[in-house]
Amino acid sequence: MRAIRRHHIERLKNNRRTHWNRVLSKEELGMVVETPTPCSCFMCGNPRKYFKQKTNQEKRNEDKFKNELKELTNDIYPPINWRN
Repeated sequence: MRAIRRHHIERLKNNRRTHWNRVLSKEELGMVVETPTPCSCFMCGNPRKYFKQKTNQEKRNEDKFKNELKELTNDIYPPINWRN
């Protein structure tokens, strides 16, 4: 486990060497590996907190749930065709 964790830390350091559009120092690079966002302002933070919006992942999950529920209810209670 330790080797895998160290591998991923090195991989992230290589990927984020120029994070925030500049070359980072060792201290900043270590911080970016653990917390990639520089702060929690309205531009970097969670949209739920600042704009009362759902995240994209939450929107996708909600759409998926609604579609599955719709399919399930159509199987149990098929739509009635009144024009027969």
